[in-house]
Amino acid sequence: MIKIWFMAMRPWSFTASFVPVALGAALAWTEGSFAPGLFVLTVAGGTLVHAGTNLINTYGDYMSGVDTVESAATNPQLVTGVLKPASVKRAGIGAFAAAAVIGVALAYLCGWPVLAVGGLGVLAGYGYTAGIWPYKYKGLGSIGVFFLMGPLMVWPAYYIQTGQYSLVPVLVSLPVAMLVAAILHANDIRDVVCDRAADIRTLALNIGTGASLLLYYGLLAGAYFCLVVLVAAGVLPATALMALLTAPVAAGLLRSAREGVAGCRDKMQWLEANTAGCHFKFGLLMILGLLVHPYFGRWLGQ
Repeated sequence: MIKIWFMAMRPWSFTASFVPVALGAALAWTEGSFAPGLFVLTVAGGTLVHAGTNLINTYGDYMSGVDTVESAATNPQLVTGVLKPASVKRAGIGAFAAAAVIGVALAYLCGWPVLAVGGLGVLAGYGYTAGIWPYKYKGLGSIGVFFLMGPLMVWPAYYIQTGQYSLVPVLVSLPVAMLVAAILHANDIRDVVCDRAADIRTLALNIGTGASLLLYYGLLAGAYFCLVVLVAAGVLPATALMALLTAPVAAGLLRSAREGVAGCRDKMQWLEANTAGCHFKFGLLMILGLLVHPYFGRWLGQ
C-alpha cells in the first residue's frame, strides 16, 4: 500500500519543482548567499505542494470524468478502484498542510513573503482541477503552471537565501517556466480526445490542433531564445549557456510533436514525459552554469 500511495503522488514529476527551487538557490549562491538547511526546507515545501497538487489533480480528473482506464495510465489508482476518491483528496490536503507547516517555519526565519507566495501556490494547486472554478478545465492550466512553477518558485527560493527583493530571479525563471508550461501543454495535446469526451476545455481544445502545435514549438524555442537574451543582457553569466547543450533534445521533441499530431500515437504518448526530461536536463545545466561561473567567469571576461 505504501508503494501505491507513493506512485499516486507521481514522484517522477517532482523534478519540475526541484529545478526552479534549485535555480533560485543557485542564483543566490552566485551572490554569496546560501544556507543548506534553508535549501532543504524549501525543496521539501515545494515538493509537498507539488505532491498535493498531483493528488488533488487525480481526484479532480476522476470526479469530472476526465480519467478513464484508457487515459489514466500513469495515475490509475482511482479508475481501477485501488484507492478511494475521498482518501486521495484527504491525502492531497494533508500534503498541503505539511507544506504549510514548513512555510510557517520559513516565514518565521526569512519573512512573511514566503508564506504569502506559498499560500498562493497551495490555493492554485488545489484549484487546478478542484474547488469552485477548476482553471485547468477553463483552458488556463498551462498558463497557471507557467507562473506557479516558474517565477513563483524561483523568486521565493532566491528570497529565502538572500532576504532581498529583486526582479532578477523572475527574469531568470522565464526559460524553465516556458519548458514546464510545455510539459502541461504536451499533456493537453495528448489528451484532446479524452478531454473532449469529458466536456472540459483545455487550452489545446480551445485553440485547435494547428495552433496548439505552434504554441508547443514556441514554448520550447522560446526557452532557448530567452536564455540567450538573458545572457546577452548580462542578467545571466555566459556559463549558463551550458543549457544550450540540450537543443538537440528539444529538436527531437519538435519532430515528435509534429509526428504525433499527424497520427503517430507512440510519439504523442511519450511527448509529455520526454518534454519533462528536457526541462530537467535544461534546468540542471543552467544551474550548473551558475555554480561554475565563479570559477570560470574570469576566463570569459566576466
